[in-house]
Amino acid sequence: MDKLEEQLKAALARRPAPPGFADRVTTACADESRGAAGWSRHRAAAYRALAAGLMLVFAGGAAYRRHQGQAAKEQVLAAIRITARHLNRIQTRVREVRP
Repeated sequence: MDKLEEQLKAALARRPAPPGFADRVTTACADESRGAAGWSRHRAAAYRALAAGLMLVFAGGAAYRRHQGQAAKEQVLAAIRITARHLNRIQTRVREVRP
């Protein structure tokens, strides 16, 4: 058997629980359950605050994207107007040159 396998086998071997282990676990569970009622109220409030914060972030993001889309639309329309103006000037000159 490989040295690593022996070390793993030794580390994962069953051992009896130390004395008083069951009492310590029972006491810890009782302490936890006494504080759980107050903690759950705080946790619920924290979740509500987190949900409200996420809603604000998403709403703000949506408003920002809408603003960006509106700005992009205005830029495209301005570019189209400028292009149309230049094309009209070119068309006028072409008509002047052609008999």
